[in-house]
Amino acid sequence: MLGPWILLVLNGITVQHSALCSELCWDVSPQICITEQQQQSCQATLQLSWRSTAPQNLCLYLAGQQLQCWQDSTAGQWQQQLQWQNALLTLRDANDQVLLQTELQVQSRKPARRRLSSPWSIF
Repeated sequence: MLGPWILLVLNGITVQHSALCSELCWDVSPQICITEQQQQSCQATLQLSWRSTAPQNLCLYLAGQQLQCWQDSTAGQWQQQLQWQNALLTLRDANDQVLLQTELQVQSRKPARRRLSSPWSIF
């Protein structure tokens, strides 16, 4: 049994590719989570790694909630089992300015059911 959710990890998909990375880059996995039912939260291990050309003070946030901070670092890694719905993952500096962000998407295997006939009739 696959459980109440299925996780789709898209390996090789990163927010910023290394070739385009100049000062600050990160890799986030997974960015898309597939659940069995609509409106169901995703429960998965979220992994993140970042790197910078200069030492920085950075904090990681998910949906506005602080998860981890790094002081005077040029790289960082983070991993944690989390539960989320569609949410914004951000990396912010000491002034709370968003430097990098990506949306974590939750999609359902079962699409919304459409009504095939009208709910009313004149006959």
